[in-house]
Amino acid sequence: MGLPINYLCAGVNVNDITHRVLETGKFYKSNEMIKTMSDAINVQMPYNFERLLFYLTGQNHVLVNGWMKTVDSTNKLDLDKTWHEKLRQEFRSARITDEEMCNAMKRARDELSFFADPHTSVALSAAEKLGYRLFQPLGDEEESSIGTAPVVAIMATASPCKFEETVTVALGKDGWDDYFEKSFPENAKDLLDTEEMPPTLYRWDKDMSLDDVQKVWEHHSRDIIRTKFD
Repeated sequence: MGLPINYLCAGVNVNDITHRVLETGKFYKSNEMIKTMSDAINVQMPYNFERLLFYLTGQNHVLVNGWMKTVDSTNKLDLDKTWHEKLRQEFRSARITDEEMCNAMKRARDELSFFADPHTSVALSAAEKLGYRLFQPLGDEEESSIGTAPVVAIMATASPCKFEETVTVALGKDGWDDYFEKSFPENAKDLLDTEEMPPTLYRWDKDMSLDDVQKVWEHHSRDIIRTKFD
């Protein structure tokens, strides 16, 4: 597309396998999942790393298949120096704690007039840690280099409206109330007053074939859509 991108940058929380492989070349599954306030990116083994390796190697499926068999059997992979350096030519990363995430969310609200969800706040904090100046300097930091620093595009992955608890931790109850009053999506507000549907149980009778079951379930799902959303 002609867009001059120097790096693709990954912001991760303390479940940091992506950061560790970019820093060390060691793709090792963690022994445990650590609970964080950015839980949608709590990842022990990122499934899309195989795809990344596929394109990194020039679509060498034989090599990547061998690597992934090693991962499947040992939960780890050591990239050699050549492949690790090639990976670092394309990608950068930063590991962000809950405290750093909350600070980024607050600074985005205060300095950029932007309400960010927890996962976007991880990205904002990661961008700062990687040298892309988004915020004004704190304490003894050098004067802001906004305007001369490299340009960064940050992918905002969700709406804060889904994360009342975390936003309240970061911004306080007054901060959540301010967000709800000024920036909460109107269509999401409408959902708050909508009666919750009871869960739907899909059964597979033992005498039914897979094809029959799929047809019954599809018919049931279409009925729900017609009666509830038409």
